[in-house]
Amino acid sequence: MSDPRVHVDIDRAAHLARITVDRPERSNMIDPAMVAAIVAAIDRVEDDDELKAVVIRGAGDHLSAGWDPEHAWSMYTDAPGGSVKKHPSQRARLTALADLWWGPRGMYTRVLKCRKVTIVEATGDCFDTGLYLTLCADLVVASDDARFAGPRWRNVGADGDMSLLIAEVGLKRAKDLLFLGRSWSAQQALDYGLVDVVGSRSEVAERSADLAQMCASIMRDGIVSEKYAVFASLAKMGVDLSFAATTVVAASLSNIHFQPGEFNFLREVGVAGADKALEVSRADL
Repeated sequence: MSDPRVHVDIDRAAHLARITVDRPERSNMIDPAMVAAIVAAIDRVEDDDELKAVVIRGAGDHLSAGWDPEHAWSMYTDAPGGSVKKHPSQRARLTALADLWWGPRGMYTRVLKCRKVTIVEATGDCFDTGLYLTLCADLVVASDDARFAGPRWRNVGADGDMSLLIAEVGLKRAKDLLFLGRSWSAQQALDYGLVDVVGSRSEVAERSADLAQMCASIMRDGIVSEKYAVFASLAKMGVDLSFAATTVVAASLSNIHFQPGEFNFLREVGVAGADKALEVSRADL
């Protein structure tokens, strides 16, 4: 599925593909059509035997500031069974979350289980979706102005997979993002093990190209053998189980009941609009 906001560039001489999320006017926030396009791009790259690595990056200043709040509700209502009365059914919520994010064909799973070496250029805001792209990639090059956070967790609870975050940075560090609503700088992310390389904004593309070139020097069978060894380790760590559980937890949290004085993001979207709701929810980052 194509979308003009997702580009795929193939460099056969370098055995490299680049997937660019191109929606800079919205800080590369991702909506369902873009998810489908990214998954299709990964399928295309994975089916091309000449390619050994794929770089995922964002156009403009940010990798991705997260899920587009304009679609925070419609992704459920547009799913099968989602138009029942005014509230999407539980099956619609589960279907949407599995199909878009956490299921076998979900975007995060496709990045995590890609048979090519995946490299993310983490620039600017790497929030929510941007954070998970970082977690799911094999290698990450961050700009020195990058910030990593899960702002949604302050409003609806931890509605994403925690296993990768804990495995990569440790339980105590993971709680820093989960409970305190903080954002991490690029240097903190490097110190914590979330990213592999930090450089200036002008250096990021060159650094990721260097990593891709190193990966391209490995024979194809070696790359795929190594990737399947990683997949086996992920399964042993329980990440597959965690992704399945995340679908259930996130669907439940989408139907959460807020008490007086608690910030309700979806209600705020309806009252003040998506941009204002986003501004309020991220005021302390």
